[in-house]
Amino acid sequence: MKSHIPSARPLWSLLEDAVVVSDPERGHLTVRGRWGDIELHDGTPLVREALHRMTLGPVSLENIPALYENYASWKSGGGGPCPVWHRLKKTLDKLGGCVIPSLGLDDGAGPILSVLAIAGDAVFTLPHIAHEQPIGILPDTSIERLNGDQAMVCPGLAYQVTLHRAPAAEIAKSLMHTESTIADIANNLQLSRLIVADVVAYLAGAGFIALPAN
Repeated sequence: MKSHIPSARPLWSLLEDAVVVSDPERGHLTVRGRWGDIELHDGTPLVREALHRMTLGPVSLENIPALYENYASWKSGGGGPCPVWHRLKKTLDKLGGCVIPSLGLDDGAGPILSVLAIAGDAVFTLPHIAHEQPIGILPDTSIERLNGDQAMVCPGLAYQVTLHRAPAAEIAKSLMHTESTIADIANNLQLSRLIVADVVAYLAGAGFIALPAN
């Protein structure tokens, strides 16, 4: 299944207890966190800058000069991600559950949802889901109160999703009791299909939505 390209703003951060340590002699980086030390052999300026920003996050990595031009072209339909982005994504994948992917709007008000790993080897990807494809939440999923936010949880998954603010919570709740489609949710909640598709893709990337095998 091809990847989803968010219309909103992907944000990235590291877990609060993750520490980035540099080894100048070897040019390597080590991220120390709750699941042990993860050594990164890619100590390029791009990776260093990205990880530094992520310790301050949630932040937009597309603002890094080496990524900005390609990211703007990609979002506007002018080709796919460049090799530099693929290289950075490999590093983020290696960090597994130390990385927190979030989704923000263009209002500068912070994320509407965040995907938090509860397993160190979790790797986050965004699947593309057609607007008319029937979708539903996995059985045993619930939405609970967590530190002033609402969190979507399901036993056995590697992630939980924190629903910080509208419209993420409304979209998630609309999926809790019945199968639907992105198009129907957008119509029922009077939201943009693109925003609904972004939220659904993040929920699917966290494992909460069952997708047909290709």
